[in-house]
Amino acid sequence: MAQSQSSRIPVTHGTTLAGTQVTLPDDLRGRVGVLVLGFSKSSGDVCKGWGQRLAASYPAPSVVMYYQMPVLESVPKLIRGMVVKSIRSGVPESELVHFMPMFAGESEWRKIARYANADDAYVLVVDGDGQVRWQTSGKVTDAGFGALKEQVAALRAPTSSSATK
Repeated sequence: MAQSQSSRIPVTHGTTLAGTQVTLPDDLRGRVGVLVLGFSKSSGDVCKGWGQRLAASYPAPSVVMYYQMPVLESVPKLIRGMVVKSIRSGVPESELVHFMPMFAGESEWRKIARYANADDAYVLVVDGDGQVRWQTSGKVTDAGFGALKEQVAALRAPTSSSATK
């Protein structure tokens, strides 16, 4: 399920549901990023499970930044506003800053995420330079989230540098 990889995420500009401007990977400098991507409406619930665990484990963005990123490029422009409004209605106020709908770059993100199933969540652990250090897909499990936390801890450790690759 989980794999290590050394790809760099695409430069991405977006706005969270709280109205915060985000530029990835630039905004990850000095931190660890966890990105949860969903490519379909039905992947939303799967992504939500990961998001709830992330919110409980990493409440302070000073070290770990996480974003749930519904990829909506293929949604017809005419109804995107309704889709975003629907997503927003299901997100707690405290989590709006962690939701960043994506309206471009779907093919790049699918490649980075190793897209295979529309209904899966795709979870990437990314270092401060935008390099994907670990990834998995599917529903959150205790083992999967434990592995994610191990990867985050390893990236946060002072000994984790480019020399340890």
